[in-house]
Amino acid sequence: MKKMMSLSARKEMLASVTEIYSKAGRAEKTKIIDGFTAATGYDRKYAIQILLQKMLYQVQCKKQSGQGRKFMMRNLFMCLS
Repeated sequence: MKKMMSLSARKEMLASVTEIYSKAGRAEKTKIIDGFTAATGYDRKYAIQILLQKMLYQVQCKKQSGQGRKFMMRNLFMCLS
């Protein structure tokens, strides 16, 4: 029987592996996924999915600016009037 990691340990590992995974080439990504799935007990496809989601979330958070919404609302009101 496999012994799974605790949830907090898996989240920590996900955070650290995401940075490495995003910068790695194709061959390195295969090795990273192999190690990640062995350590966490996740299925390979699920591991790839959560690593990609984490990377996309980080990119989206960096793109958002504090004033973007104000400008969008102002432009919306100008178009409506």
